[in-house]
Amino acid sequence: MYHAFFCDGPRLRRVEAWVGLAVFLGHQVFRAWLKWAINDWYGRFYDVLQVSVERSSGATEDSDRLADMRSQVWDQLIDFAVIVSPAVLVHPVAGLIRNWWVFVWRRSLMEAYLLRWDVNIPPIEGASQRVHEDSQRFAAGIQSCVAIVLESVFTLAIFCPVLYDLDPQLMAVAVSTALGGLLVSVAVGYKLVSLEVDNQRSEAELRKRLVVLEVDPGSLEMPGTPLTAFVGNLKSLSANYWSLYINFAALATWLATFDQFCIILPYLLTAPRLFAADPARVLSLGALMKVTNSFGKVFDSLNIVSENYLSLNEWRSVLRRLAEFEREVYNRSPPAARILPEMELSDAPVQSAQGVRVTSV
Repeated sequence: MYHAFFCDGPRLRRVEAWVGLAVFLGHQVFRAWLKWAINDWYGRFYDVLQVSVERSSGATEDSDRLADMRSQVWDQLIDFAVIVSPAVLVHPVAGLIRNWWVFVWRRSLMEAYLLRWDVNIPPIEGASQRVHEDSQRFAAGIQSCVAIVLESVFTLAIFCPVLYDLDPQLMAVAVSTALGGLLVSVAVGYKLVSLEVDNQRSEAELRKRLVVLEVDPGSLEMPGTPLTAFVGNLKSLSANYWSLYINFAALATWLATFDQFCIILPYLLTAPRLFAADPARVLSLGALMKVTNSFGKVFDSLNIVSENYLSLNEWRSVLRRLAEFEREVYNRSPPAARILPEMELSDAPVQSAQGVRVTSV
C-alpha cells in the first residue's frame, strides 16, 4: 500500500508522492496553528470587551473614552481578519493538491495489483472488489481518517503547553478524561473491525453471484426463480448486518453519552473561578474563554478519535482486506517480467469488447 506509491514506479510519480505528503502534513500543521492563533485572539478580544463594558457603565458621557474603546474593538476585529485571511487561499489549494495526491495513490495501488495479478491462478476471494472498491475506500480513508488523526496530534502538540501554562490541573483532567473515553470506545467497538471484514466478504460474494447471474445464468442452480439461488447469501448478509448494527448501537450509545458530558465539563471546572474568593485565582472573561477553548482543543484532539471510531474501524477493515490481497498476489510467482503500458489517448478507432468500432473523443 505504501511501497508501491512512495518507492516504486516512475521518478515523477515518486516525486509527486513525497511532495503531496509534504503538502498534506503541512496543511494539517497550518490548521493546528490557525486554531492556536484564534484561541490567542479570543483571550485578547474578550478582555477588551470586558474592559469596554466596565468603562462604558461608569462613563457614558465621555465621548473620547467611548471612541477609544470602539477603536480597540475594531483593532481586534482587524487582527482576526489578518489571522484567518491566509486560510481563504491555503485551504482550497491544499485541498486540491490533497485530492489529486490521494487519487494518484489509489491509481498506483490499482496498477501494482493488476501488474501482479496472474489470471491463470484462481484469484483470492473478492479480488475485483479489493482492487476497485477497497482501493477507493482506502483513498477516502486517507482523506478523512488519517487527516483527522494528524490534525488531532498536531493540535494536541500545540495546545497542551498552552493549557499547562494556564492551568496544569485542567490539562491533566482534559488528557485523562479523553484517554479514558478513548479506551472505553476501543473496548465497546472491539469487534467492529472483524464484523466489517466479514460483512464485506458477504457483500463481495453476493455481488459476484449477481454478476454471474447476469452474464451466465446457466452456471447457477436455480430450481425456481433466481431468488432460490440467493437464499443462503441473503441469510448470511442479514446475520452479518444484524451483528454489525448491534455493535454500532452500543458504540453510538456510549459516544452520545460521553459527548454530552464533554460539552459541559470545561465550564463546570472553570466558570467558578470567575467568582473565586482568592483574587489570585480569579479569571477575567478573556482568560476564561482562552482556558475553556484550550481545554476544548486538548480534549477534542483526543476525543475526536472516539467520535470517529466507526469510520476508523471501517478504514481499518479496508486496510486488513488490502493487506490480505497483497500477501496473496505478492507471494505468488508473477509471470515473466511485465512492463506497465503507457496509456495515451488516441483519435484512432479501437475495437470494443462487443466488436463495435468506437472512436475516442
